[in-house]
Amino acid sequence: MPPNIKPPLSGVNIMTTAPKLAAIKQYMRHLTTPSNSPRLIAAEPLATGQTAELTTYIYQFNASDLAYSTSQYPVSGNFSGTTSPWFNNIETIPATWQWTTADSAAATARSAQVTSENAYIQQNVPGQTYSGTASAQIQQRYTLGMWDNTVFSQSQVNTLTENWVNDDAEFARQRLGGANPDVIAKYSGNNADLAAWVDGSTGSYNNSALVTALQAANTAGTLFVCDYTPALGKVKTNQFVQNGFYFSVPVAFFSVVGQTLMPLAIQVDSSNKGYIFTPQDDANSWLLAKLWVASADAQWWYSGTHLFNTHSIAMIFSTSALNLIEQGLLAQEHPIMVLTYPHIQKVFNINNAVYNVAATSSIDYGIYQTGSFCDQFLPTGRIGIYQIINDLYQNYNFDDMAFDRILATRKVDSGNLPVSFPYRDDGQIWWQAIQNFVGNVVDATYSDDAAVAADTQLNTWMNMTQGAFNHDGVNRYTWTASKSYLKQAMTNLFFLASVQHTAVNDSMLQSWGFVPNGAFAMTSAPPVKAGVTDAELLAALPDPQVKASDGYAWPIQNQINFVMNGTAQVSDIAAGDGTTASVYAIYPYDQTSQPKQYQAVTDFYNALWTGSSSVKEQITGNQNKRIADFQKSYANATTVPYSVSYYYLSVATQTGMDLNAPVMNCIQI
Repeated sequence: MPPNIKPPLSGVNIMTTAPKLAAIKQYMRHLTTPSNSPRLIAAEPLATGQTAELTTYIYQFNASDLAYSTSQYPVSGNFSGTTSPWFNNIETIPATWQWTTADSAAATARSAQVTSENAYIQQNVPGQTYSGTASAQIQQRYTLGMWDNTVFSQSQVNTLTENWVNDDAEFARQRLGGANPDVIAKYSGNNADLAAWVDGSTGSYNNSALVTALQAANTAGTLFVCDYTPALGKVKTNQFVQNGFYFSVPVAFFSVVGQTLMPLAIQVDSSNKGYIFTPQDDANSWLLAKLWVASADAQWWYSGTHLFNTHSIAMIFSTSALNLIEQGLLAQEHPIMVLTYPHIQKVFNINNAVYNVAATSSIDYGIYQTGSFCDQFLPTGRIGIYQIINDLYQNYNFDDMAFDRILATRKVDSGNLPVSFPYRDDGQIWWQAIQNFVGNVVDATYSDDAAVAADTQLNTWMNMTQGAFNHDGVNRYTWTASKSYLKQAMTNLFFLASVQHTAVNDSMLQSWGFVPNGAFAMTSAPPVKAGVTDAELLAALPDPQVKASDGYAWPIQNQINFVMNGTAQVSDIAAGDGTTASVYAIYPYDQTSQPKQYQAVTDFYNALWTGSSSVKEQITGNQNKRIADFQKSYANATTVPYSVSYYYLSVATQTGMDLNAPVMNCIQI
């Protein structure tokens, strides 16, 4: 949708002229059309007079994308913030670092399913009637006529749509087992701060009772918070919310009750110290507050938790490695490259669909570029996305963002947060196995710190990576030539590009496919007080009956399209297929000349697959326990939410997973 067109509410006319190429179709085209002719790298034979273009970094998006005007935003100017380093041109990427024919075929197969789902929506949603309370109608609006049974099994539809933020426990679970586990943290303020927060607001159902409840939880050490200000705050203060769109920066408090996390209070408009909603408010008001938190979660996840924290960071290491390989300064057979190559090799294709620096026309633009997906469907537009990236990147530190450290920093370890947190609980099992594997490979390769310091190829790679991270003078990554730091850095990179990305990528369909769980765009202004009517509640979410002139429901269908495209089937599975040969193929160390590295692969295979303490058995045990606990508490439930079962970090595909893959080896979708 052009940026100067207001998102439609029920009964409002949609635009009459569609973009030349709808953004979601453009995105699908990127995913199904890989580079046709990757250029020769320097290590390959060149024809007489031929010069190879190197893969390298760019540190700023194109000027045409950085400029913005009052036709799109309340203000005009040129965005001058910092973005994470990008790569220059998909045509510089050799075929061995791009999607395979099988990868492209999987993306094409998923695209066909998206097309089928589109046709189903267009045929079956128009004319649907909804009845009952506003809450009941919301359930119907995003279910009836919405799911193509040739694509989605009935069990998957039930799992997707029967459990949503209307339930307080599920709302809290989605902060832990949904697509965005990066926000929740233990509250770090004191009781006086809580009283001041409530007193400084425009009110609540009962200020005194709310302060008492918050302070009691804080004193007991059971108070947790989702504060969306760090990632979203400046989008609003800098007026990077598109004209006609709606946006807010909530803060939500939770407490641990028994072994369950439950919401206590939500301030939808924290920037203006707005009204604080609580479960004591009327049902419509409380539900609308939760819907706004869910939408904010989706905004943070979209460009932060997902595309920035995994795609962009892994690509920094990938770009420097490939640049040096192209120059002949780093051997792809280097033992540390053999370890990391499976996890950094395919990020370029998908990132080119995010931002294509070399695009010469809008048909080749990525989703972050002018007039594309962000401008058409997100309240932030592209400039707001750049602001979110800037704010996250300015405060980013590679070491501090490692899985083990961030759990400790946010105090969401099991000691502080004694409830089921699937990403934490399953992730720790993977982290330990990866840490041991990386440590064994490093020990097999280097005798001591001096040997690491003497490795010119490794140090050249790490120093180039450091320079890219810190290009604007902010210290985000400092390479230390020691065995202990090499183990730390490579464990972090391995986990980030496999387990972490799988957790926040594979969960997007179950988290955001059912729109109320996290609308990419709300369609009315945030509430300023309790007493929300049925009409106001229904107007807050996009009307599935509204269609753009090209046949795409706006924005329902585009949100479903996006999360479907992002969950295509992949073949690169971190644990292999269960055979030792499949794991040896991932890490092809020579058994004769590299016996210790080869043994490290053998040990990794055993850690993943064999025995009662294997990653497979431990995670399966975690999954079964979560499911059993849920079924015990919800005896009448017909399905188990994926925020409970959390199959995403499985070692192997399981019957009924309804997912694209177990833990993926690399970021290719």
